[in-house]
Amino acid sequence: MTNRLFVYGTLRQDGWNSMFHMLARDARFVGYARLEGRIYRLGEYPGLVPSRDPGCWVHGEVYALENPPETLARLDNYEGCGPDDPAPHEFERAEHTVVLESGVEDNVWVYVYKGSIRNKPEILSGDYFKEAF
Repeated sequence: MTNRLFVYGTLRQDGWNSMFHMLARDARFVGYARLEGRIYRLGEYPGLVPSRDPGCWVHGEVYALENPPETLARLDNYEGCGPDDPAPHEFERAEHTVVLESGVEDNVWVYVYKGSIRNKPEILSGDYFKEAF
């Protein structure tokens, strides 16, 4: 099990989200990375759907968690997939492989969107911040 987390939306450094401040306090920034997948606009936040389609990458950041069980429990609650959240969950935390800027692959946790992508606009650049603002 990994102690690293890939974030691609409102939890990124340039985000406005208060949960980013918790992440910045309880984790160490490792670097920028990309994950095979597609990203969709879900309103005020994005959702990542893993994909093996050639050239489809979601861009984000990797963090090394200082206290993974505690930090992940708080993030699970924030993402609506904690043990007390009613099913079905919009997101689930899953392990995936990312490629860091250096080209090194790393195993990370990521919050994956579980809902329908029908009528959800895709962020074609794969970078939420390039198209969100």
